[in-house]
Parts: sequence; C-alpha cells; structure tokens
Amino acid sequence: MAARRNVLETMEDCELIKRYRLNREGIKLVVELVRDAITSQTNRNNPISLEIKCLATLRYLATGKMQLCNADDLGISQLSVSRAINQTINFIRFPLDNQQLHRIKANFMAIAGMPGVVGAIDRTHIKIIRKKVHSINTQIVFDATFDILDVVAKWPGSTHDSHILMESGLRQDVALDTLSQSTTGSTVKV
Repeated sequence: MAARRNVLETMEDCELIKRYRLNREGIKLVVELVRDAITSQTNRNNPISLEIKCLATLRYLATGKMQLCNADDLGISQLSVSRAINQTINFIRFPLDNQQLHRIKANFMAIAGMPGVVGAIDRTHIKIIRKKVHSINTQIVFDATFDILDVVAKWPGSTHDSHILMESGLRQDVALDTLSQSTTGSTVKV
C-alpha cells in the first residue's frame, strides 16, 4: 500500500477544484463542519485522518470515481474509502424533531417570506467519465442556512427528478404536502 497522500499540501487550488469541486478553503470548511461527527475515537491502528475521510467522500461525490481509484490516489485501502464515504454521508440527516423543523421554517420565512418550508431541493448531473458519457442524477436538500440535510446520489442520469424524490428516504421519512417547482429547484413543505 502506498503512503497516505495529503493532497491539501501538494495540490494547487485549480487541481483541487478539478478533482474535489472545492478549493483548499472549501475543503477545510467541510472538514470543520463534520469534525465532531466523524473523528476517530482512538488513535489505534493508525486511523485515517479526518481530512482524508472528507477528501475520499468529496472525490466520490464530485466525480463518481471508483473507490479503488480513490484509494490508490489517497494511499488508503478501498475498504477505508468505503467506510469514509459511509461515515461522512451518514452524518447528513434530515431533521425530524419539531424544534429543528420549526427553526428551519422560521429561517425560510425570514429570508424569503415562504411559510412552512423545511428544505430546498436541487438536482444536478455528475458526469462519470468512461468510454461513453454517463452521469448520476444527484438530489441535494438544504436548509435556509445552506446546511445539507439530505443527499441522494445513486440514480442514473436518465432517471426523472420526480422519481428520485418519490423513492428517496426523505419522501419516506417526511410527509410531503406540496412541492413548488421553480426553474432552479423545488421547495419542500410539510
């Protein structure tokens, strides 16, 4: 196994943006946002740093690149990449308690005058470079302060946006009363 690579020290911002869709400061912000949730509890067995966990996840989300290739790039095992992605993605949770939902609704009301909104949904196609051009249709839900509440990144690019929403855990966890379509995305009202 190759030595672990600290790409934050070896790559310029333009290269980081190509590979991770964020510059050095953006990556450091993500690391700080998830620090408490995914930091290893012990230093046994040479744990993977928080930065490398975040980089593995960001690379996967940004490019759809195979876990084995990400492992080779970062000098960790494929299993470690899989665990890092799972741990980081599982940190993102849609709030289901009344206090959090009330706070989010109040924030949307304050910034946009939109009552009852608990999340904004947008979708994007993440290109996967292979012999032909393929993409993953990815759905992201965020609150009024731009905290990510839910991510679904598992459907082929040809999948219709409404199908992704209806099959998502978000749809199953929250009773969606209405979806207001706009040109840039949707708002979720409960």
